[in-house]
Amino acid sequence: MNIKRLFAMQNDLNTRIVKEHRLEDVNLSKQRRLAFLVELGELANETRCFKYWSKRPASEKEIILEEYVDGLHFVLSIGLELSFTEVKILDEVKLQQKMDKLEINELFLSLYQLGAKPLSAEEFTLFFEEFLCLGVKLAFSFDEIETAYLDKNAVNHERQDIGY
Repeated sequence: MNIKRLFAMQNDLNTRIVKEHRLEDVNLSKQRRLAFLVELGELANETRCFKYWSKRPASEKEIILEEYVDGLHFVLSIGLELSFTEVKILDEVKLQQKMDKLEINELFLSLYQLGAKPLSAEEFTLFFEEFLCLGVKLAFSFDEIETAYLDKNAVNHERQDIGY
């Protein structure tokens, strides 16, 4: 996964949104964190991982992946805002090993806690890594995540074109 490319693409989208919506003088930190939490909740809802009372299965993989990359947009935005874009991530194998020790609901809860507060560089790295662990736990490869991000980023630009 080309993290630098994703940060650069997210920066382009963020810059466009800020300019077109005349938000240059607005601190969007709280909105970005809340947006991340909302997207994380939508992802959890599609996975149905916490719905112990229900027999309905999770949504289709494509829907879950789209919700996941919606969250990734805000993870990247938070990193850009904090100037934490030099994130060194574990490879898929090491993430898989780390993730194997974690239960999916634990990952969601940890991400809620981290996503709700201002983060240090070290905490952001953990936040980013845990978000990637969640993707691996949801059976997505780095290639699938990157491709889905590229597709959704293009959709987000198209939405700006039509005044979304």
